[in-house]
Amino acid sequence: MKLTTRLLILLFLSVLVPLLGLSFLLRDEVTASILKEKEDKLFGLARQLDRHLSGTFEDILREEGALDAPRDRKIEVLNKRLREITDFVASGNDGVGVGYYSRDLDAILTYGPSDQFQYTVGQAISRSHRGREVMDTGRPLVQQGHLVRGNILNCMWPVIREGRTIGYIWSNETVDQISSQLAPILRRVYGIVLLIFLLIYASVTVSTQTLLDKIYRIKKGIEGLFEAPTRHIPPVRGELSVIVQTINELVDNMNLIKCYNKSILEGVSDGVLAVSLDGRVSRANRAFYRLFPEHSDATLLGREAREVFGPGIRGLIESGLDEPEPAPAREIPADGRILEAYGNRMIGEDGERLGAVFVFRDVTLARRYDREVQEKERAVALGRMALGVVHEVKNPLTSVKGFAQLLQRPGIGEEKKAEYVRLIDSELNRVNRLLNEMLAYGGTSRLELRDCDLRSILEDRVENCEWCASARPEIRARTPGPFLARADAFKLAQVFDNLLKNSSEAVAAKGAGRVVAILREGQGDIVLDFVDTGCGIRSEDLDKIGSPLFSTKRDGAGLGLAISRKILEAHGGSLSIQSRQGFYTKVRLRLPRAGAARAVPA
Repeated sequence: MKLTTRLLILLFLSVLVPLLGLSFLLRDEVTASILKEKEDKLFGLARQLDRHLSGTFEDILREEGALDAPRDRKIEVLNKRLREITDFVASGNDGVGVGYYSRDLDAILTYGPSDQFQYTVGQAISRSHRGREVMDTGRPLVQQGHLVRGNILNCMWPVIREGRTIGYIWSNETVDQISSQLAPILRRVYGIVLLIFLLIYASVTVSTQTLLDKIYRIKKGIEGLFEAPTRHIPPVRGELSVIVQTINELVDNMNLIKCYNKSILEGVSDGVLAVSLDGRVSRANRAFYRLFPEHSDATLLGREAREVFGPGIRGLIESGLDEPEPAPAREIPADGRILEAYGNRMIGEDGERLGAVFVFRDVTLARRYDREVQEKERAVALGRMALGVVHEVKNPLTSVKGFAQLLQRPGIGEEKKAEYVRLIDSELNRVNRLLNEMLAYGGTSRLELRDCDLRSILEDRVENCEWCASARPEIRARTPGPFLARADAFKLAQVFDNLLKNSSEAVAAKGAGRVVAILREGQGDIVLDFVDTGCGIRSEDLDKIGSPLFSTKRDGAGLGLAISRKILEAHGGSLSIQSRQGFYTKVRLRLPRAGAARAVPA
């Protein structure tokens, strides 16, 4: 059903129903008013008859000498005396019947006009007749219904003499006659109501139709916005002009915002791809098409992403749409290039999720430059290390040369020879360890990543710790776990060994203390603290700790912490140190939780 039809029906009912109610109310009010007028008139006639009866019925009988006459004779005498009065009153009021009733004789004495109702004289009213109530209570009463005369409106007035009710006077009129008088009045009322209805309905229909025409024009204008979003709705007159003006202002604002968004989007050097919640591509900027020249608006917009893109981009989009958190950055190979891509959710002003937006950046040159910088930094570090190694190797070799010369002297005992050989072996082992650590620091092995439970790796290294005789390390967890990281388990075991060795040696140097490893989950990462209550580190040495070839231990090579820091940074983590000489040292490791790390050269 059309809106116009619905409104007209609603309008018809909204006007008709109240007017029908009004007409019924007017009918009842007019009827009640006329009946009240009739009652007042009939009671007036009854009071007039009461005044004409100057005394009592017995006074009339006494005057006529019929006080001791039989009942029928008394009725005949009273009828003859009072009939002229009732006929006179009835003759002046067309359709009205009046009469007297005697309580003592229990009979109708007169009923005028007598030419119509003389036959009722002498009859007694029924036991249920309300006239008996009037005589019993002495109060006037109105009764409507089928009585002696038929269906009438009967007004009864008590005849009271010297405090005693001797009968009653009635004055009545037929309901049909009252209705015949009421009918023309009601017809005029109904006619006026109908005229009012037609006038109101016609005027409101015209006004409504005019309003509907304006609404229809506004509706057509809004529908046209889908085809031409920049077009204004034609103006209309009246109150609806405010709506049209508001819609046109909204169109201008939306177009302005659209221009801003387009300018911002096209001004971004990175490729941007917007995907709706149902997986369809809704927007892409020029930079995206430069990265993917095989695509265009015609081949991309409105299509499902899984039908358009390959596995790499499709996996990124599915992750961005399905996961509650933003899609982590990942590298996607594309025709010999390396593209870095990440996604984020699109959220409306009401907090409802609309889809996801993905950013693509060509990092091929950046990665190449990073590798070149790393190679240069590694070469510089190795150069500095080479100078340090020359110094570190020179001392043990000098000792070896000295002990070798001593072994060549004649007359040296076997005990001395064994001691010199042991010292030579110790110095050569020191040189070998230094060279191995230098190779580990300068090497470029790739991480073998998998999901690892850091607590399990740590427990294994504590169980097999060779340096923990002075203080058995204790493992604590501040959060429930599991502590999963995407990492190279072998490399992390090497880091844990270095840190456990340093902590145990610090406690041994002090003579007493504890070593505690504390695990907890941070904001997107896992935090592992190695805390010992050993000898601590001097404040002036803290900035140097972790630098290649710097060590606070007499026989340390100074590469353990440097290697550990390098491994952690390759995982996307970090290593930091806090210490107070003579009290404690805390080494804090941070590693991204599983799913946030990526493999890079270590």
